[in-house]
Amino acid sequence: MGLKGSLAELPLADLVEMTSLGGKTGRLTLFDETGAACGELSFRDGRLVGAVCGELGAEKAFYALLAVKEGAFDFDPAAELADESCDLPTATLLMEAMRRLDETRRLRAELPASARVRVVAGEAEDELEARILVYRRRRARVLGEIVEGLLEGGDADEYDALKALQRLVARDIVRVETQHGTAR
Repeated sequence: MGLKGSLAELPLADLVEMTSLGGKTGRLTLFDETGAACGELSFRDGRLVGAVCGELGAEKAFYALLAVKEGAFDFDPAAELADESCDLPTATLLMEAMRRLDETRRLRAELPASARVRVVAGEAEDELEARILVYRRRRARVLGEIVEGLLEGGDADEYDALKALQRLVARDIVRVETQHGTAR
């Protein structure tokens, strides 16, 4: 017998923990507030064996789905598990996901989506930083547009993008200017 409900009533972190502790097998489909499917988690004997959210890899897909707070879920224990691309311990993933969610909230406050990004000088130290500088040169001046662009391809999530921006700001390679006129 499956389980359906609202993520507002039973948050995904609690569902994952229940599934893990109960050693359950099945597919958990998540729906956003409009009813559109936004991702899936596959479990075998309580372990996460698959996660789908856009183009993100399994671990990052898991983190992205844990950020979904509004919507619904449907756990189907009879579903055939087509995606068994990983074998990840849910307890460790949940702890890391909670840390990343907290850090992402803090980064959003520090680096608001509406802020303008200006390149000052310097070079990137990794591929993600280089992509930020390329997006900026493509006239994407608003931080939110840059972060959205980095999400394409599935190798970075919002946390990764904001951390890379934070590193560039810390090294004075880019400046983030908010609508209040403060520069970081």
